[in-house]
Amino acid sequence: MPASASEPAQPHLPLSAPVAHHRKPAASLPPSLSGAPTTIAMPDADDDADAASRQRQHVSSSYSAVASKEGSCCVSVSPSLVGYSASDLSLSGVASANLGVGCGTPVRLASLKSEESVLDLGCGAGVDCILAAQEVGDAGAVVGVDMTQDMLAKARENSKHLPNVKYRLGEIEHLPATDGEFDAVISNCVINLSPEKDKVCREMFRVLKPGGRIAISDVVSKTDFMPEHLRTAEALAC
Repeated sequence: MPASASEPAQPHLPLSAPVAHHRKPAASLPPSLSGAPTTIAMPDADDDADAASRQRQHVSSSYSAVASKEGSCCVSVSPSLVGYSASDLSLSGVASANLGVGCGTPVRLASLKSEESVLDLGCGAGVDCILAAQEVGDAGAVVGVDMTQDMLAKARENSKHLPNVKYRLGEIEHLPATDGEFDAVISNCVINLSPEKDKVCREMFRVLKPGGRIAISDVVSKTDFMPEHLRTAEALAC
């Protein structure tokens, strides 16, 4: 179900901890191997990287299809149910930018102020960038990042009347941004699709200014159980 969060950034927050690898007890080994040296196969880093690359490619292809209006498995709901007001929807470019694949605008959560700089992770066709531009004003700056060229083309068209909105091609695990560049980072229903969420978190903290803010709207599981068919980015991206 949708969930939203907004919190101040804490520089240098440790995002990982050592993981202990446990060996199976000898009693669980086949009799022929008892007492013999045991080799335990660990995940190969190259295999992990290949899997992550395949997931990103699948997500990119899926959202290219959405940008080309070839369809999506997302269920359309009233924009008001995911935080978009009537005044939001009346803004130039919003109708075309709102493709119905988000799960709640994070813009209000971010408490944006005039002249601030904002980064939108996985900006899609630019709907939240357009809204953020209204909050920061002409003296502010909004940057949207997406790894899908087709989405960026739509975003640039939808935002062409806004000089304070720019777009960059890139992955949210490897943001095309400098250290401490932004006052706030926002993201709408994108981080769940990343196969390397730890990298996304590190990148968000890297590009934030001291005291910066993160506002995320995304899908989460409230329990440890999740059906197997929903455990991959491929499934969530359809």
